[in-house]
Amino acid sequence: MYFLYFVISITILQEALFGFLGLTGTPLFFMRAIADQLSVLIFFYAILRNLSERIPVTIGGTGYERLFIIFFGYSIFISIFSAQSNFGTNIAEIIVLNRFIFLSMTIPMIANTHIKLERLLRFVWLMIALQATIGVVQKLGGVQVIDLFRPNDYLNVMTGSERSFTSNRGLNRQMLIGTVGDFITFGYLMFVGIIILLSQRHFGIKTSTFLICLLALIFFSGSRTIFLGALLVTALYLFTRISIRWRILAVCSTAAIVPWTLSLIIQMSAGVEFEYSTFLALFRPEFIESLMQQRLGHALLYLPNLVTDPIVIFGLSPDRVFATEYVLKTFGSVLPSVFMATFIDTLEDFYPAALITYYGLVGSTLFYAMYFSILRSAWQDRLHQDPLVARLARITSLLIFSTHLLSLGNQSFENRGLSLMLWLFVGMYMSIRIINNRHTPPVGTP
Repeated sequence: MYFLYFVISITILQEALFGFLGLTGTPLFFMRAIADQLSVLIFFYAILRNLSERIPVTIGGTGYERLFIIFFGYSIFISIFSAQSNFGTNIAEIIVLNRFIFLSMTIPMIANTHIKLERLLRFVWLMIALQATIGVVQKLGGVQVIDLFRPNDYLNVMTGSERSFTSNRGLNRQMLIGTVGDFITFGYLMFVGIIILLSQRHFGIKTSTFLICLLALIFFSGSRTIFLGALLVTALYLFTRISIRWRILAVCSTAAIVPWTLSLIIQMSAGVEFEYSTFLALFRPEFIESLMQQRLGHALLYLPNLVTDPIVIFGLSPDRVFATEYVLKTFGSVLPSVFMATFIDTLEDFYPAALITYYGLVGSTLFYAMYFSILRSAWQDRLHQDPLVARLARITSLLIFSTHLLSLGNQSFENRGLSLMLWLFVGMYMSIRIINNRHTPPVGTP
């Protein structure tokens, strides 16, 4: 368990820690790579330990492990046979997308009792509470405090490209970054905290206060996509938990208040100069024009053209540079030049388009089927008589739904913080399923 705690801690704290140590460039890349591979190393450690102690390797019973192995193998296959792509880049991207799935398959072999899972849940909440506390300190202390936690940029030796954190790109706004290096990952961790709070059976003043504080931290962190996603998920989930009478009242109140509020905000936004990064920019016509060069463009312009190309069946490989060159050559005369100018930087912001481009319809089907198999089981267990099973099922369901929702406007599947938490809770949910199945007598047993 201590090794598992260490993997979680170093994943969340490493950016600030390496920044304190002054690591930059290539040394920073290798240190980050080692930290990333810990989730894979712990998987093989648990396998070898079980084999040496003659303990059977357990799986959760939903079938997601088999789908993952097939998808992982298919990804490698595409990378090998896509001769014009960079194999090193392909492997790096595959690892980034799948690294924490190994961790989820490890947890049932380590956190294999109710007590261990409850301790792990408390530890995760402690790590999120720590980030929230640091976020409050950064908000109160301003840029001087944020600079203490700001990470250093690094050189990706596999692709030869320099990588810069969002907090280092000179954006003209104060962003909360915790110890995770950028405002997006920080916002995701606060979102996970909200989901943990929502998973409780009963709400009190204390829980509601924490929830509002986490929403405020997401807002001040600077990510509009995560903030709006958190509001939507919170509202929808609370709506499903109230009685029919309160649901009718909520719908009527929303119908009466939202149009008036929206009209007021549009009037306010019209009186200020358009700046894409501000919250009020969401309500300006220029914002839709900007989105057509980014996320909406990938959904409405690029994908309809991609599905007409036979390559969409198998995909191009996860080498974004190679994929961009292919798209420029194939669709450059069809798609707007303004959209194509930023294609390489915005492809993964609408992740379904990136997934189909990289892995084709075959790989994308395997990828989404893996999540569906987990979600179907977790949704059935959300009202389980065992409180821990029900809570972990609710957290897993909400995390899967939220991750897919946010993938329409962000790289949610590849984000280190969100991906870690998603697969950590998938592993915990699978572990509690195995524990319950182990202690449930077969049907017909007296």
